[in-house]
Amino acid sequence: MTEFYNYSEQLYPEIVQSVESIARKNNVIIILADNLLSHVPDTALVKSRAIIMNANFDIGVDYCYRLSHELSHILYGDHEAQAVYQFSEYGKRGEELLAHKNAIKMLMSIEMPTNVNGFMEYYHVPSWLEKDVDRTFRELAYLE
Repeated sequence: MTEFYNYSEQLYPEIVQSVESIARKNNVIIILADNLLSHVPDTALVKSRAIIMNANFDIGVDYCYRLSHELSHILYGDHEAQAVYQFSEYGKRGEELLAHKNAIKMLMSIEMPTNVNGFMEYYHVPSWLEKDVDRTFRELAYLE
């Protein structure tokens, strides 16, 4: 893992705890399912305010990023658009793109990265989101 935050892997559990804390504060339940098949995606149940994270999900995207993405559907999404969302690293339209952008912002708000490439490597963010990562990085860096 790269020196994304200059702390290497030591900071990761704290970032996960921060995302989980945001969920708790917003009455969102996170269920870690370890009995699902590897192709079953993480799922956000909007009306139930629950997220099912598949511990066996075989995907290149990091757990913390996926969790932030699913949480974003519940916190910031259009609740009338869909009742259930399943994680897709290739979801480039509408609610999926919005959840990707909000996940990036959520994670950067928890711990500001030192650079865009490090952030993308750290969370294994799909490469097609690089412009969104860069835009968010510049916006938040400007605010600091």
